[in-house]
Amino acid sequence: MKKIIIIILFAFSLSAVAQEAASVEAGQTVAQSTIPKADEAKSQADIQLAYKKEYAFLSGQVANIESRIKQYGIEAKTEKRQIESVITALENQLLNAESEASALDDEIYQIQRNSESAQDNQGLMDSTVIQAASTMTEYGFEGFGDSSQENSNSLTDLEKVAILVEQANAVIKKQATITQNQGAFFLPNGTKVTGDILKVGQVASYGHSAQGGGVLAPAGENQFKVWADSEAVNSSDILSGQSQGMLPIFLYESSVKAIEEKEGKTVLSVINSGGVIAWIITVLGLFALLLIVMRIGFLKSASASTEKLLAHVVEKIKAGDLKAAINHASAKSSSSARVLLSALRNLNRDRDHLEDIISESILHESAQLNRFGSLIMVVATVAPLLGLLGTVTGMISTFDIITEFGTGDPKLLSSGISIALVTTEVGLAVAIPALMFGNILSGWAERIKDDMEKAALRAINVYQKVAE
Repeated sequence: MKKIIIIILFAFSLSAVAQEAASVEAGQTVAQSTIPKADEAKSQADIQLAYKKEYAFLSGQVANIESRIKQYGIEAKTEKRQIESVITALENQLLNAESEASALDDEIYQIQRNSESAQDNQGLMDSTVIQAASTMTEYGFEGFGDSSQENSNSLTDLEKVAILVEQANAVIKKQATITQNQGAFFLPNGTKVTGDILKVGQVASYGHSAQGGGVLAPAGENQFKVWADSEAVNSSDILSGQSQGMLPIFLYESSVKAIEEKEGKTVLSVINSGGVIAWIITVLGLFALLLIVMRIGFLKSASASTEKLLAHVVEKIKAGDLKAAINHASAKSSSSARVLLSALRNLNRDRDHLEDIISESILHESAQLNRFGSLIMVVATVAPLLGLLGTVTGMISTFDIITEFGTGDPKLLSSGISIALVTTEVGLAVAIPALMFGNILSGWAERIKDDMEKAALRAINVYQKVAE
């Protein structure tokens, strides 16, 4: 760096000296003839002195510039270190701020979760208290000791729970008592009689009258009826306190709601629960069953006729009466007879040609042997698709009911769900047997074709053996 600065300053000095020398040279040209050689030597000495002075001056300037550059470098490094220190401090402050912000976010999130949990717990508590209070109302308790809404709102959750626990203990105590009273109840045939009613709390009852008695079940509106499915019980012995060993009992939750005896399901009731689509699938199933029976009869007849016809034809051929064999085959109208007849009428042809004729005849008769097979497979394919249609229809109906009435009452949903499930069941019940019998009968038809081919070849072999 120092050398570069010196070279630059020296170049400027040479330029100035060159200009001065040029002016001097011009003056010398004017008075060249008049300047003595001694003056010329003096002039050169002056020039060299001037060069030295200029060099010394430029060297001082270079040293000054280098000193200033060094000072600027030191100041710059010091300032850089200060700036880096400030940046590091700011970065640390930023990290601390971000850490504090993250901690605050976590704290806020936890507070929100605690708040939501508290709200959920409060909602659960409110719903539990309301449900418990509603249950207690069924046993004769009105609210929380006072029917007024203000009193209920003034109570804390702990006080409400304490009241409900007290009421529940009272109900449990009442349920543990056995009482005997006079009252009316219904016999299984619907006759209303009056007699003694033995109540085990509010969950079971026995009735006794001169006309009959037994285990009682709720009939609605605090009325009771003898349960039809209960075993015979000597209610008079129960009322007299005699030991009965194991007693049948019908447990019920409330005597207000009637208990309906469920009727046993039948095939017709199941189909009716599936609606119109279930009946359509059932009709298709009956139609497929008819086709299966008809095809079984047809294939059985074709199989039997092949064996009988072959026996008669072979017998005639062995006897040397080919014309009688042809006439016997012509008299039959079955597929086997037509295949044999085509073979017998072309016995004079070569073996390869005869086999082609037999194959063509069997192919021609395939339409008869495969009769009803495609219809059976169509029913096997369509039945589950109709079941799926019924499923979709039932679910749409169910969703419509949910949209209009909600999900509070399961009975409202039973109709749509029944259609959805029953149609699928009926569709599969029709499709599975139809598919199974369809494939079995198709295999049977193929075996009959093989038997016809074997019968025709058997007749040809017998004829050729006799002819030899």
